[in-house]
Order: sequence, then C-alpha cells, then structure tokens
Amino acid sequence: MSHSGAIRTARAGVNIALVKYWGKASALDNLPAVGSLSLTLDGLGTTTTVEFDDALSTDAFTLDGVAQPLDTRVPALLDEVRVLAGIRARAAVRSINSVPTAAGLASSASGFAALGLAAFAAAGLEVSGPPSAALVDCVRRGSGSAPRSLLGGFVRLDRDSGGVRAVSTGSAPWSVCIIVARVAFGPKDVSSRDGMAHSRDTSPFYAAWVDTHAADLDAAEAAIAARDLSALGEVMEFSTMKMHACMLASRPALRYWAPGTLAALDAVHALRRAGVSAWATMDAGPHVKVLCATEDAARVRAALEPACLGTLTCGVGAAAQLIEERVP
Repeated sequence: MSHSGAIRTARAGVNIALVKYWGKASALDNLPAVGSLSLTLDGLGTTTTVEFDDALSTDAFTLDGVAQPLDTRVPALLDEVRVLAGIRARAAVRSINSVPTAAGLASSASGFAALGLAAFAAAGLEVSGPPSAALVDCVRRGSGSAPRSLLGGFVRLDRDSGGVRAVSTGSAPWSVCIIVARVAFGPKDVSSRDGMAHSRDTSPFYAAWVDTHAADLDAAEAAIAARDLSALGEVMEFSTMKMHACMLASRPALRYWAPGTLAALDAVHALRRAGVSAWATMDAGPHVKVLCATEDAARVRAALEPACLGTLTCGVGAAAQLIEERVP
C-alpha cells in the first residue's frame, strides 16, 4: 500500500518513576519484571516527527538535527507499525529532546512514546482515546518505561497477560512538583538495560527486590489517593534505595551515583529536618529528583543549588499528544 508523504508530529513528556522498575522478565520482549508508578512531567520531553515516504530506501533518524546510526529499536518499532498498518514505506524520523540523552533523565521513555504515537498516526492507525494495547506494547518494546509517558500525571504500569497495562491513577488535581538536581554532565557509563541484566544475574538482593515490590506499588497508590505527600515520599525513597542496594550488591558493584548525588541527598534530608516535606529519588543515573509541594519549590531549589550543577523545576505533565496534523 502506498503511504508516501504521511506526516505526524507528537510530543511526550519524560516520566519519573516514584516506585521503581528495575529488571526484565523477558529481555527478548523487553517485558518488565515488576510494575512501576510514575509522574509524567511538563517542560522535559521529546518531540518527534515521522514521515512515511515510498521514495526512501531505508529508515532514517536524526536527533537534535544530527543524523544517528539506526538503533535497532527504532526500525523495530517502525516495522511493527508497518505490519499493523499494512504499509511498506520507509520512514524519516526527526526527534528533538529537551532533556539530555542517556544521562539518567528518562529520555528514552519520552523518546519512544513520542515515536510510537507519531508513527501510529502517520501510518493511519487509531490514536484517539486512551492508548491502545497495540501502542502500549509497541513503545514498551523500545523502552520499558515508555508506556508511562503516553499518559499524564500519576501512572501505574502493571504486567498483564503477555504484556503490560498502563493506567492513570489519582486523577484529582494535586499541587506537587519535581525538582531535578543535575550533578554531572555526559552520558552514563552503563545503560539501564545492561545494568538490569547485570543485577539480575549477579546481585543476591535481586530476588528480594522483585518479591517485595507489589506492596510498594499499593502503598504509593494509596498515598496518592489520600493526597498524603509524606506517605508517598517515604515509599518513593524506600523503593529508590532498595533498587540502588540491589545494584550496589551486584558483582562487580553497579554504582550510578556521583559525589554530587550524596550532597543532594544530604540537602533533602536537611530540608525534612527543617520541616519541609521533600523526598528524593534517583534512576539509573547520578541526578537527584526531589518531590515536594509546589509552594515549597523555591526553598527546595535554594537548598539543592549549592550541592549541584543546576536545577530544573517540573510540574505535573500531560499525556503524549499529536501537536501537528498534516495529511497531503
């Protein structure tokens, strides 16, 4: 089927896991070993344009204006879309990141969510309403965290039969934000995928991490429903430290932290001793993300800035969306 000239552009925000995802049940299918609960952020994300064109002999991908070698995950996602849509046209993909790539700031999640939504729309597949199971599974194979970036606000991602299910949770307004404290520059040395496999294969704590995870998800969801920031922050930090303990107990140890990571954590603990409900989380990277009430954001930033290279303040973000509609 000819599909030349079909163009769509989508934007997706990064999401920060409050209850962490670490480990694969199936590396081949990129199926997570545990569920997760996240907050989609505004101000940080990926905007991606997909153009299917019969004149192209191969898929092409540019990131921030620079041509990229084709990560196998990008053409794999496009191949899935072509099969679902019954088309053969290759695609030109152009992405712009407002978040550093491969630095532990969830750029792959927003990247594959934006790519999947834009590709589905450009191929003529249904994208209205809640994300379809086909779209969720398609972006999940690119990044295990990407389904969460398809939805806005707090999102719970759970395993289901053969895949995952993403649902928004706690939809009532809540004035909270995330302060991102950057403590290093450049990409991380070990990718999340490689780190997960290493922890699963060598850490004696990995089984305990998986076995105790469901209780954290339920506790976080209850805290969100009750709008209890301290309860949510406590389980968020607990999940974070369990994940990093699992990493540190790997052989050899897997450590994503930098000296500034500990300094930022000390600043967060000092804030709590001073009566500010501020709570920290880290992903597979050195940067510290601090959950707090919006009204406390300025005080949290002021406490973090001496310990880091800069801060970003992000409110609650919206679901991934098409931002341009063009059909020749």
